[in-house]
Amino acid sequence: MKKLVLMFILSFFLLAAGPLTPELGIYDKGSPKKKEKPEQLKPLSDVMLYCNTRKFVDNMVQEGYRLQLAAKGLVNDEKHKDLLESQLWMNPINNQWAIVFVYKEIDRSCIVGGNNIVLRSP
Repeated sequence: MKKLVLMFILSFFLLAAGPLTPELGIYDKGSPKKKEKPEQLKPLSDVMLYCNTRKFVDNMVQEGYRLQLAAKGLVNDEKHKDLLESQLWMNPINNQWAIVFVYKEIDRSCIVGGNNIVLRSP
C-alpha cells in the first residue's frame, strides 16, 4: 500500500511538472545553441564602458584617438595577485582622456573616456 501511495505521489509531481522536452531547455547537452547576434554600434552618448581585445583597444587609443600614455598602475587582489593594469591616456592638444583596464588573465581590455580633462596636483 505504501508503495502505491509513493508511486502515486511521484507520478503526480512528474505530470504536474509538464513534459520534459529539449525545447524547454531542461537538457543542456541536446539543446541547440542560440545564434549570436552581431555586435551593434551604439551612439557615443550611450556608451559608458567599451570592452574588446587588448590589441583592438590599444590600437583604438593610440591610432584612433591619438592619446598618449600618462600613467599606469596595477590592481591586485588581497593576495597581491595582479588582476589588471589600469592606464590613464591623454591627448594634450584637445584635452581628451581615457582610462583603460587591461585584464591579466584574459585577452580583454575595457575603456572609458571623455573630454575636457583638468589635472590637479595632490
